[in-house]
Amino acid sequence: MIEFEIFWKAYPRRVAKAVARKAWLQTARIRPPLNELLAAIETQCESEQWQKDGGQYIPHPATWLRGERWSDEMEVNVKPKQSQTLAAIYSLQLLKNER
Repeated sequence: MIEFEIFWKAYPRRVAKAVARKAWLQTARIRPPLNELLAAIETQCESEQWQKDGGQYIPHPATWLRGERWSDEMEVNVKPKQSQTLAAIYSLQLLKNER
């Protein structure tokens, strides 16, 4: 049950722990390894659905487990970060084009 405790601490909506523990046991045969579950949680935490209205639409952990929600395809809103190197290259190209 150590893995369940790790899952529980990683899951952003900690409600109905006993029900979640039961779902954990029920999904043992179909659940992917813990590292895959944690990666799915991390990805879904970045989704608009999970961030909307202060996380109001994050499913309960038991629902997430029983619904095999680790396999959901989520649209993640990630703003691209421009590195300093890319910014410098872009600036050089602009200078070159001005000549």
